[in-house]
Amino acid sequence: MGVLACSSGQEQSVQIQSEADLSGHRVATTAGTCYDIDLSQRKDLELHRFNNNADALQSLLNGVTDVLVEDETVFNSQIRKEYGIKIAFKGTQSFPTAFMFQKGDAALAQACTATQNRMIEDGSMARIKAYWVGEKYADEEHFSHIPEETEGTPIRVAAATATAPISFLVESDWYGLEMDILRELSRDLHRPLDIKYYDPASAILALKSGLVDVVSGGVFITPEREQEFLFSEPYHAFHSAFFVVDTEASRDSGGVLQALKKSIRRNLLTEKRWVYIVQGLWETLKISFLAILLGSVLGVGLYAMARSRRKWVRSAASLYNGFIAGIPELVLLLILFYVVFAGSGLPPDLVAVVSFALCFASGASDIYATSLDAIPYGQTEGGLALGFTHRQTFFHIVFPQALRRGLPLYKAQCVSILKGTSIVGYIAIQDLTRAGDIIRSRTFDALVPLLLVTIIYFLLVWLIGLLLKLAMPSKKVL
Repeated sequence: MGVLACSSGQEQSVQIQSEADLSGHRVATTAGTCYDIDLSQRKDLELHRFNNNADALQSLLNGVTDVLVEDETVFNSQIRKEYGIKIAFKGTQSFPTAFMFQKGDAALAQACTATQNRMIEDGSMARIKAYWVGEKYADEEHFSHIPEETEGTPIRVAAATATAPISFLVESDWYGLEMDILRELSRDLHRPLDIKYYDPASAILALKSGLVDVVSGGVFITPEREQEFLFSEPYHAFHSAFFVVDTEASRDSGGVLQALKKSIRRNLLTEKRWVYIVQGLWETLKISFLAILLGSVLGVGLYAMARSRRKWVRSAASLYNGFIAGIPELVLLLILFYVVFAGSGLPPDLVAVVSFALCFASGASDIYATSLDAIPYGQTEGGLALGFTHRQTFFHIVFPQALRRGLPLYKAQCVSILKGTSIVGYIAIQDLTRAGDIIRSRTFDALVPLLLVTIIYFLLVWLIGLLLKLAMPSKKVL
């Protein structure tokens, strides 16, 4: 098997032939799908919801769950053979899938439906379905790609999945059944596509806030969604499949080392997937550095406000610190991006910098207070008595001592911000963590992408500690 996973020691495949047989079993599915909604009504099974189908598959392989419910096209014959799973049975229901639009954008929704109807009439819809849904793409090194427009007002697309054959990334370009339909729409409207990868829940928020024009990614039509959004005509009806471990599948006998080499090649070298890691690392470093820099400056102002002679200024600083301490970083990020700066045109990475800088400023002001207030005022008096000015006394006597006390706390704050940037994928930023998610969505492998991301974060934390250690003044200065 082409994945390194911890086995639970489960020897026998679960024997199920219908949905009635799911009773008493642990069932994995992707959160928010029709399969999730359907199975959540049942009290006779243990439902496990995962953010993506890669994590759901790992839960099945590791014995955490017994059955995995997904669309029948997600795990094609090649994937099933490689990971040793099989389809126990297929569901009887069909779930129509379409593109989702804002309520006030009926023209674009109608244009999308018109494009789909035209594709049905000229036979191109049947051709791309045979290619993508029929798994012809799985046997090709280079995928089919319909050219799109390059000039004009872009159609902003939120891709809520990065999984073949619906929509997926290869070397920073999008492919898949839905991408081909959207490219046909692009050519009909003479508008280019601007595609960004969103978490499913974030994609809906982005559409609601007007940050995108259309949500794609296997969006099921539900009554609740129809109340809030418009849909094109369904382009396909997907069917559920119930996957279990295939105990009769042949296993890779090359050993752990051989499996690791194969996993590294598949996760990093194939389709140049290492590029996602490099791009994600750059985004993480950029956001972290700018947030720390801006937050450090804002922290000085916040510290000054906390020491103001005016009560209302001190109260404002205290209120701000209390607010930041009481709100999770993710919630603040989502509020700023989807509410405060929605429609402002501010790039997501800049919103992320502002969000994390606001958090860092609160912690930095406390660090300044802890460090500076710990220095006895007699140090200042002694410096003034020796003829130093107030500025000279601060920078030559007080500040070096405060720096030694505050740098360990400052380092912890920097590390916290660095690790906190792993949530920026919620606003369509391809950071280091999201890069690992994109790779996992293509390979369904957990070990190598997560291990690589972990190692990189560890090295970054070590580097922060080293740089701040070099900035530490020697005791001779004191």
